[in-house]
Amino acid sequence: MFNDSDHASARPFAAGLILGALIGAGVALLLAPQSGEQTRRLLRRRAKKVADVAQDRFDDIKDRVKAARRRAEEALD
Repeated sequence: MFNDSDHASARPFAAGLILGALIGAGVALLLAPQSGEQTRRLLRRRAKKVADVAQDRFDDIKDRVKAARRRAEEALD
């Protein structure tokens, strides 16, 4: 269910997520019709959403790894 290729793809995914968030923030700053304060507030909200999604994915992967480790240990016993 959870193999080495899943581990290999998790890091590039996280890096792409962070890079995409940074690029999106930069574009938002350049194209924002709001004031600077409104733009910063919007960026903070969006950054929090991205961080929450990344944390959820990290927690999911961590749970899958723990479950796989338990199954492997049970199989070895």
